Amino acid sequence: MVRFQGFSSVDQGHGLKDRMMRAPQLLLSNPDGWRMAGPGGFRRLPNGIIESYGGPGLFWYAQEAFGDFVLSIEWRIALPEDNSGVFLRAPPLKDDPQPAIERGYEVQIDDRGLDPAAQVFGSALHLTGAIYEQAPAVRRCSRAVAHWNYFEINASGPTISVRLNGEQVSLLENASREPRGHIGLQNHHEGSAVQFRNLRLLPG
Repeated sequence: MVRFQGFSSVDQGHGLKDRMMRAPQLLLSNPDGWRMAGPGGFRRLPNGIIESYGGPGLFWYAQEAFGDFVLSIEWRIALPEDNSGVFLRAPPLKDDPQPAIERGYEVQIDDRGLDPAAQVFGSALHLTGAIYEQAPAVRRCSRAVAHWNYFEINASGPTISVRLNGEQVSLLENASREPRGHIGLQNHHEGSAVQFRNLRLLPG
């Protein structure tokens, strides 16, 4: 079992049109710079895929911190109860992923929309595409289990928007947490195996 390490993100200052004219960075192609916080990890699979195991932990890009960017990534689940998240602007971590939860932003992956405090399903603040507990997912756009999904996440100053499979699903305005930080992927719990590939980042 390989504890794989490798990702990235960036800052902005020009318009989206300018950024789109530049070549994106293919962040999974370079394993250097990544670290694990917490138990479990990620294993490397063929064709540039990584898969979560164990947890709860966070696989984070320690080499650089970023402010504004457009990030795209493909992901898929194996079971309906699989859970993960894409973290943005997280603080530097040691062995505990909790500071990323408290001070960064998480774009949720949980098709059940489980609210862990209330123990109820279907919560828009906990559904795939939501900015966890900060901006609800306004529609369900996930594909069937075992099919690849596509996030496009745009972080621009105090505004973070999320598109899932081409549909706008959440928007956070007046974001008040960290304006700059690290990118991460969550391994949520034992038995959850979420796969990721084609992580690309367009700097601002």
